[in-house]
Amino acid sequence: MAIERMRQLMSLWSNLKSSRVSLTGGNHTAARFCNR
Repeated sequence: MAIERMRQLMSLWSNLKSSRVSLTGGNHTAARFCNR
């Protein structure tokens, strides 16, 4: 259960990140996420 949920979250997160990066040209956003 937990693993499945984590997988879903990860895929969703990666999708969000990639779309956001392409939108923002975003090393800045990526660094921000990494810091958190």
